[in-house]
Amino acid sequence: MSRFAIVIDGTAALPQDLAQTYDVRWLPLYVILNDQRFVQGKELSTEEFYERIKARAVIPETSQPTIQDSLDVYDAAIGDGHRELLVITVATELSGTYSVASTTAQQIGPDRARIEVVDSRSLAGGISLIATAVARLRARGGSFDEAVALARAMAGKVQILAAADTLEYLRRSGRVSGGAALFGTLLSVKPILEVKDGVVSPADRVRTREKAIARLKELIAERTPDGSRIHACVLHTNEPGRARALGDWVQERYHCVEYFLVEAGPVIGARAGPGVVGLCWYPEEAAT
Repeated sequence: MSRFAIVIDGTAALPQDLAQTYDVRWLPLYVILNDQRFVQGKELSTEEFYERIKARAVIPETSQPTIQDSLDVYDAAIGDGHRELLVITVATELSGTYSVASTTAQQIGPDRARIEVVDSRSLAGGISLIATAVARLRARGGSFDEAVALARAMAGKVQILAAADTLEYLRRSGRVSGGAALFGTLLSVKPILEVKDGVVSPADRVRTREKAIARLKELIAERTPDGSRIHACVLHTNEPGRARALGDWVQERYHCVEYFLVEAGPVIGARAGPGVVGLCWYPEEAAT
């Protein structure tokens, strides 16, 4: 059994097989389609989600876990023998999950378990890459204090750039800083989005899907020299073909110490819509 438990929330983008390999647990998040609420990954498949939101009358929303949800996850970890839990959540600017996770930890109390909640200052693959770094430290025999320190040191350090196919869901979500500059009459633009220290903001905008991917690659290359040793996650929302192509480019250009490709899931899809392709990455030295 792992010496301490690692918990991530449902906005994280991590393939299920890697979650099992690294022994990472999940806080559930919810997708709301009109008045129906579903647990991501259990009650609503990714395929069904994208099929249902094709209808303009269906407005996707999301909801953070409840106190009871968090209690259930913490109690299960404690029941499995863990007395230390590291919980890594989506940025506070984007969700109330950190607050829920922290409040629940206080209810558990130090006599039952020590629970440290870390705001990743990120989302999706950013959370996942922090979690896998912590899991590898744990596998090497690192202590709980070292794991908490690493998660906090990496918070906000994972770079995320993504090309979005539509502005409609971003407009509805209201979660894009400076997003008003993208909207108005510019309905046909393809925004390049950046997540930096918990804030999603436009990095650029182009007119076509092809130009969006080309510009995305340019921005990545500007920030990371060829041949760099990086940990990388390519994510997408219902766009596996273009994501694989981006992943091939990343692996050809860089030395990927860690690499995986993942569907970001309905929680991210509800906010950004289908057609998003992006890269989450950090240089290897950031986790040492």
